[in-house]
Formats: sequence, structure tokens, C-alpha cells
Amino acid sequence: MSSIENRTDDLECQRHVLQYVRKFGYVYFGILIIFGTIGNIISLLVIRGVGSNYNQRPYSFPREPSEAGSSRNSPDRITVDNTRQSIGTPGVSSRISVVCPPSVLKRRPIRKHPSKSIFTALAIADTIALWINPFRYWILFVFGFDIRQNNSVTLCRLQTFLTYATRDVAIWVLCLLTIERYLIGCYPYKAKIIWRGKRKICAWVIIFTVIFIKNSILLFIMQLIYDHDNGRYEIMGPNYKETNTSKPLLCDTLSLAARKVFFFVDIVIYSIVPTILLLVLNIALYRVIQQRNTFSRQSPFSSRNRNVARINGVEESMYASMVMQSSGSLKVKRSVIQANRLLIPVGVFHLITSVPICIFSIVEDAMQLKRSPSNYVRCVLDACGYLFVMLGAATYGVNCLIYFLSSRNFRERLYALTKIIHLCKHKGPDSYYHGNADRSIHHKISLSSSLKDTNYKNSE
Repeated sequence: MSSIENRTDDLECQRHVLQYVRKFGYVYFGILIIFGTIGNIISLLVIRGVGSNYNQRPYSFPREPSEAGSSRNSPDRITVDNTRQSIGTPGVSSRISVVCPPSVLKRRPIRKHPSKSIFTALAIADTIALWINPFRYWILFVFGFDIRQNNSVTLCRLQTFLTYATRDVAIWVLCLLTIERYLIGCYPYKAKIIWRGKRKICAWVIIFTVIFIKNSILLFIMQLIYDHDNGRYEIMGPNYKETNTSKPLLCDTLSLAARKVFFFVDIVIYSIVPTILLLVLNIALYRVIQQRNTFSRQSPFSSRNRNVARINGVEESMYASMVMQSSGSLKVKRSVIQANRLLIPVGVFHLITSVPICIFSIVEDAMQLKRSPSNYVRCVLDACGYLFVMLGAATYGVNCLIYFLSSRNFRERLYALTKIIHLCKHKGPDSYYHGNADRSIHHKISLSSSLKDTNYKNSE
């Protein structure tokens, strides 16, 4: 009687729960893969600086704290000529001319951001991760064919290895990016010394070597487990129908001891250590942003302090000197704050999406639910596992949306990119570059004319 009830519950789960999860899954994964890939490509173009010099002033450069004081950050030279006399006016007047380099007619590119390479690596890693495991589940939900749990042991091992490897690479690229932003935000003038050259390369090599060695174990321990013992395991095919073989099979380890050892190492490398790093470093980055906002409100730049200066009768020249003295620290941290605001939501969203599936994996492995003799338990386990996989895969496809919602600088760069695409499509690429040169010449002429008008008024 109990076996009949178990079979009835299994059929109900198969018909209702798993079918609804399957229908939702192939729509969800299809949208996530397509729009996630497009979003990662767009974020890659924006972060690489494509179109960032559109509407950029020809003499302005954003500066990083580690590059403050560099000779490349010096403005255009201003020379004062006292030799000429103004016609019709007594005395000698000074003529101010702006000496610009010949390259000013070419739009100066925006300075390379120190974290641009890791942001690029994050976008590439997320795109690859989208096309490994989510694509496998999309094929499973649409065609009822599981790439991993088929007749081939090679596909079983290779697909499992790629799934774990790309997942680990994506999370550790995010951790390295967070570490770099933490060093630049908290130790702005020591970041280039602490995190550069051989040290950065060694960190990358060590982390990726550990990831490769850890996941290479899967190439040796994964097997296709068949139901040879007439119901000893009663493995149910995950594709809701008969597999390509006469007996159901499972891509898993034959040795439970090897599975437990690998699972423990994987939880430490993928979940525990990255979660602690992201949580602690994101809190530290948030404190850096709050300290900078507090400093901005107390600085002479704020409108409140400017009004107080007018009321107290502070001279404009004295107030200008106060502004110049404090402008360095504010400008130095501006790009740091922008990058931190871009990164913190990404780290928080990853924690939200990855922690539930890690807890589910720990419970499933500890209780060995995948090898349960009850079909109903395995059916519910598959449904919950698919939902948690959908939640975890979201972190690979929504970074562009997070960047767009959290960063005004990213939105401006994205608008500039779309503007360039529109101009190149309708007017051709030459009109864009000629337009840039014309704006540079117009800006130079207007600046010179305004300076001449000022000299003429002073001479009068």
C-alpha cells in the first residue's frame, strides 16, 4: 500500500511540480542567456571606454589617487606676455595665451582605469559561465536531453569540470576586484606599491592554479552510475523520461568518501572564503563612501559653506585658495567612489543569489537525498535544486543592469556609446571625428576670446 501511495505522489510531483518548473525554466534560462550575454558585452564596451570621450572637455582628465602628481596630469601651460601694449590705452597690458599641444585637436582619451582589466575579466567570466551550466539546463528543459547524464563518461566529467571551474573563476575574479578597490579606497597612495606587478600576477596565478587543481579531481572521480542492482538506488532520470540507455543513470562519484572530500573543499573555496571576503570588504568600501560624503559636506565646495563665506565677508581670493587646497583630495577620491558604487551592489547581489544554493547543497549532500530510495523525495529535490540553480545563475547575467541602476557615470558612458553608434549609422564615422575636432577648436577659440575680453576690461 505504501509503495502505491509513493508511486501516486511521484506521479503527481512529475505532472504538476516538475512540469511547471520545467516550463518556467526554459523561458527563464533563455531570457537570461540572451539578455545576459548582450548586457555583458555592453558593460564590457562601456568599461573599456568605447565612446567615453564623447562630450568630454579636451583638457580635463579624471585622476586616480595612485596617479596623483603624475606629469601627465598637468594642465595646459598658460603663458603671460607683458611686451605688447594695447592700442589706445595707456600702460602695458598683459596678454594671456593658452599653449595647447597639437594633440588637443584629437580628442584626448580618458585615462585608463586601474581596475579596467579586472572589470573586463569579470564580464568575460560571467559570459562564459552563462553558456556552460545554464545552457545545459535550457537544453534539458526544452529537449529533455541532459548533456551531463548521457551515455558518455567523457561528457559527464568534462561538463562537470567546466561548470565548477567557470563558477569558481567568476566568483574569485569578483573577489580580486573587490580587494583591489578596497586597497585603492583605503590606501590610495600605497595601492600601486601593495598591488602591482609581480604581486598581482602571483595572486592571479596562485588562485587559478588552486581552482584548476581542485576541479581537475572531477576528471578522475566522476562516473556514470547505472541501476544494476534492481532497485538498490532506484535512480530517477532527471529529464522526466527514459534516458538513451535501457537503465537510468546518474553522473556522480562511486566513492562517497571522495565525494565528501571534494564537497568540503569546494564549499570552502567557492562559498565560505569568498562570502567572508565580499562581506567584510563591501562593508569597508561602504564606510569609505560614507567618509567621503561626510568630508564633502564639510569641505569649502559645499553650498552651505559657500554661503557662510559670503555672509562672513571672506574675500573671493581667500575662498578660492581654500577651495584649491581641498580640491585635490576630493578629486583624487572621485573615481574611487564611482568605482566602489559600481562594485558594492554586484557583491551584495552575488551574496544574495549564491548563499541559498550553497546551504541547499550542504543539506543535500549531508543527507544523501540524491540517492534516496523514495521517488517523491528525489522529485521534490530536483524541483528545489532547479529553482536554486536559476537563482544562482542570475548573478552572471544582471551585472549590466546593476551597473546601470547604481552608477551615473556608467549611464553617461552608455549614452555616449549609443550616441556614437547613432552618428556612425546615420552620418558615418568621419563626421563624428570631425565633430570632435570642431568642438575642440571652438572651445579653444572661445577660451582665448574670453581671456582677451578680460584683459581688455582690466586695461580699461
